[in-house]
Amino acid sequence: MRNIPYDTLDSNIKDLVRALNEFKGIDTLGSCGGHPDPKPGQWAEGTYYVTFTVDHNEDGWLALEFLAWLINHDYRRAGHSVEIYPDSLPPYLNEPGRCLRFALEGVEGEDPNELAEILNETREQYYIPPRFLKEY
Repeated sequence: MRNIPYDTLDSNIKDLVRALNEFKGIDTLGSCGGHPDPKPGQWAEGTYYVTFTVDHNEDGWLALEFLAWLINHDYRRAGHSVEIYPDSLPPYLNEPGRCLRFALEGVEGEDPNELAEILNETREQYYIPPRFLKEY
């Protein structure tokens, strides 16, 4: 597991950041758990986000595929206001091929701990890492 300073994160987002980092090929970059009186760079209470990158390999691709299905389809269809989507810094001003990142956002009072629990349970039950794909 990566050396993430979890003690510096908002307390309500730690479990979700851990759950995302459990996927080989996913590296979290930043997060906010929401604040009652948000300061610049912070999100309002009842909202949260986690940003992450995806390794350019089979581990990263399969993890992203699984997360996109689980969050954008299964979890949202259950009535949750959570979304995962791509974002990028301008490649022409940065390092082309290294600017793509992803954001996971919850709004309307979503609980990041509930999503962390679902991620952990679903990963254990249904996620097929690359090393097992050859069996299928």
